[in-house]
Amino acid sequence: MLLLSLPFPVVAQPTDNTTAIDALRCWRRLGQNTVYVGERFTMTVTCSAVETDRARTLVDEVALEPATIEVDPFEVIDGEHYEDIRTGPFRFFQYLYTLRVINETNFGEDVEIPALELSYRIERRVGTDPALVGRELTYILPAEPVRVLSLVPRDLVDIRELAPTTFGDAQARTFRANALTLAAALLGILALGMVALGAARIMLRRRGNAGPVEKRLPLSSIVGRAVDELASVRETITQDEWSVESAGRALTALRIGASVALKGQVVQHVINAGKPVHDGELRLRQGVFRRKTVAVSSGLTAATLKDPTGVGEEPPIAARKTIDDLGQAIATFTAARYGRDGSLATAELTQALENGITLLTQLRWESTTLVRYATRLRATIVDWWPLSRLRER
Repeated sequence: MLLLSLPFPVVAQPTDNTTAIDALRCWRRLGQNTVYVGERFTMTVTCSAVETDRARTLVDEVALEPATIEVDPFEVIDGEHYEDIRTGPFRFFQYLYTLRVINETNFGEDVEIPALELSYRIERRVGTDPALVGRELTYILPAEPVRVLSLVPRDLVDIRELAPTTFGDAQARTFRANALTLAAALLGILALGMVALGAARIMLRRRGNAGPVEKRLPLSSIVGRAVDELASVRETITQDEWSVESAGRALTALRIGASVALKGQVVQHVINAGKPVHDGELRLRQGVFRRKTVAVSSGLTAATLKDPTGVGEEPPIAARKTIDDLGQAIATFTAARYGRDGSLATAELTQALENGITLLTQLRWESTTLVRYATRLRATIVDWWPLSRLRER
């Protein structure tokens, strides 16, 4: 049990289980005790007030405010009141001041910072009775001498010593520690999640329930490979004439591009690096460090592009006109590849090839992830926009 020690005689004597403590105690600390005229230095005033269920110290802190504190002949440049700290039965409060002396008649003398007088009262509570506030008391913080040396040298920008540690420094360190603790906790949770995921995959593999997990190639990379194949065909026909093999290569690339334009997907499967691809497939390389060889293909035909019913619920990536133009190019190369007369319309094939390169080059940009998401978002906004509904009506 705590018994407040007051600056006047107490009639009742404390019992054996009580401890006498001061209701209010204050400390003053200077950043430095020797200063130049005009030099700024810091001063902290820290106080501890007792606050329990039975007694509380009510301090009038107006005398500590930077605008009202008495420090003559020193001048208060700036001040700050830190957040109170409570520890057990004590409440600690602290003020930080930036002072300077501008009196030029005290060179080589000790100038005192005046004593500080704080008024306070003791509020007591007995049982459930209303709290009783005692008479006004005064706490005197002794004066503090400061040695004034001389004027600040003109060639020096500033003269400062290490500032004392304040409540603000402690709060900043506490915040930094809490932020680092939170970051460590998040990283720990992420690490545990990765460990759990790895353990789950290992268990599934041991049980034989885990199938091969393959990362699908980006649609833009697939369309880019189709464009490269068409460009290779163009180089081939520049040197030689059209052949059934060249028409088949162009047909494969156009089918894959049309499948991306219409369905947003193609058939993909991993193959050995040295294994040749089948007719109607294109070879792509996947990965940076662990590279894999992937074969892509599509079974779309010109008839499917004209009547895409049942192909998929997702809206096509390309516009309807692009899909129709791809269908015409596919029909041209299909006739050249599988025609019975064996004749090849060179002019028509060349024109269809150039059209296919142009269409797939545009499709490569439209099939990127960012553009596809932006297009879907725009379509959603247009569908739900009130003006569009009014126009439909």
